[in-house]
Amino acid sequence: MSNETLDDLLALLLIEGPPGKEAAVAEWIRTRLVEMGVAPGQMAHDRAQEQSEYGGEVGNLIVHLPGRRAAPRLMFSTHMDTVPNAVGCRPRLLREKGRIVNDAPDRALGGDNRLGCAALLHLARTLLAMDGDHPPVTLVFFVQEEVGLVGSRGLDISLLGDPLPAMCFNLDGGPPDEFVTAVIGAERFIIDITGIAAHAGAHPADGLSAAVLAARAIAALDGEGWHGRIEKAEGIGSANVGILQGGQGSNVVMPSLHILAEARSHDPAFRRQIINRWKQEFLLVALEMENQKGERGSVAFGPGPTYEAFALDESGHIVQRALAAARRMGMAARTVSNDGGMDANRIVALGIPALTIGVGQRSVHQPEEWIDLADFGRVCQLIVACCFQT
Repeated sequence: MSNETLDDLLALLLIEGPPGKEAAVAEWIRTRLVEMGVAPGQMAHDRAQEQSEYGGEVGNLIVHLPGRRAAPRLMFSTHMDTVPNAVGCRPRLLREKGRIVNDAPDRALGGDNRLGCAALLHLARTLLAMDGDHPPVTLVFFVQEEVGLVGSRGLDISLLGDPLPAMCFNLDGGPPDEFVTAVIGAERFIIDITGIAAHAGAHPADGLSAAVLAARAIAALDGEGWHGRIEKAEGIGSANVGILQGGQGSNVVMPSLHILAEARSHDPAFRRQIINRWKQEFLLVALEMENQKGERGSVAFGPGPTYEAFALDESGHIVQRALAAARRMGMAARTVSNDGGMDANRIVALGIPALTIGVGQRSVHQPEEWIDLADFGRVCQLIVACCFQT
């Protein structure tokens, strides 16, 4: 790994860029690419932020590196946003230990996925030095990955080049010797509970607490094994309550509660079964609960963002290409399945096979997060090798 690539990584880690606020990251990357020799006309932003439920400052950044070699177009992707708790991180290079650590307490380091951004800049620098003696390559820097693959959901496919890329190597969390060829599908869903407001001190029995309704339903689901890790005869998956919003004050029986939850499974039918079981339980509790006047609350359900599971054919070209490139480097790589969503889910849905390569984070998203520079160096080598492996 060159000093330039390490400098890029350290600079990127310092830039704040939680989901929806990636403009400064994108500007830094564009400036760096221009300094390398990429013409401004080779770069474009789509308008993915306009379809985001979170808003946003900027869309996905797409960069074209034309090549003279008569070969299919290749795509390399990563995401620019970090988890919100990476804001305020203080990276410190421990050169003698080959790692970057974080001196900010209770902060993540943001290696997910500034490592991916720095690796794609390394790839660009390497290819530009070859003066076009490489296949045509498209780089994509996604926004808002950490909040449900929102940037890749809104990708303007017309900006990827003509013809479209034959395959995509996506950079995300994990070690570089694990190639993710199958990723779980996830469906977020909304539960809106309507209770009955009442004075919590003077007339609490006149009220019906939306919080209590939710608590009873969630407790029942958890007790029956339909919350957290789910293993049933019908399938394997997970379910989680992510956000609860409600209440007017401690002196008012909670009249409404908004819940954002999710279900995951590699099997779409079992994922739907999980959601249906949640609906049944919430509706059952709503029917059972009454205030002292015999009045009931109600529950309404709505859809949230969804991405579908996929599994690449491991005998297919992209998997074999990546494995061969790893062997050429002397790296013993293996294929794995992943239970966390990735931009690869959206890319595959567009008809482009996408394999995800880890970039060297450890304890990702946690205050203990650190970066293994040896692993990062290997992934930088690997993605260059993937360009020329047939």
